[in-house]
Amino acid sequence: MILENQFKALKTLLSLPEGFDENKKYPLVVFLHGAGTRCNDLEVLKRNACFTNLRLHQDRGYLLAAPLCEVHDWNEVMETVIAWIAELRALPYVDTDRVYLTGNSMGGYGTWELASIHPEWFAAIMPVCGGGICWFTSRLKDIPVRTFHGLLDKVVDPVDSLQMAKAVNGFGGHCELILFPHLEHNCWDTVYTTEENYDWLLSHTLRSSEEKKQNLSGEIYG
Repeated sequence: MILENQFKALKTLLSLPEGFDENKKYPLVVFLHGAGTRCNDLEVLKRNACFTNLRLHQDRGYLLAAPLCEVHDWNEVMETVIAWIAELRALPYVDTDRVYLTGNSMGGYGTWELASIHPEWFAAIMPVCGGGICWFTSRLKDIPVRTFHGLLDKVVDPVDSLQMAKAVNGFGGHCELILFPHLEHNCWDTVYTTEENYDWLLSHTLRSSEEKKQNLSGEIYG
């Protein structure tokens, strides 16, 4: 089941897992879409790769939430997105130790930015073909990161992901960079239809900074 909601200026979607029970606690995956989905129609958001295979999400037993960007980019509505996620985290059926963030292209940039603003909220993040401000990644050293990029991308330079991954690891964090040699910008269809990526997200829970420092070491592979 997908619920359509309005939060301030944001239209949003919330997909409930199979057999949803509001008296239980569920992990939450937040998705930020790319520039090609900017509009005022939630039906367009539903056609994004992250939503087209709902069974993949519902069978894993977590909530999938996504806002719709109607302006130029996520930065313009970031304060509202943050307030919306805060409201989601306050829901009695959300497990705040298991909240995850992902996004593609414009949403990949938004994922890097949002996670650096509220690193304490997310158990793991998964930016896809995005980038950001490298020195802000010092705030991500305790968050597991898996990021992706197609090496043939002519829209967002793969170097953007490489620089972010190197920065996270340089600050003592753990970022895996997965490069697709034969894919262009739209590598997210592969990322969001690969079940192992969701299993990777769900394998993480929030832990103390000290425990993370002891157990995480950074590497880059592709």
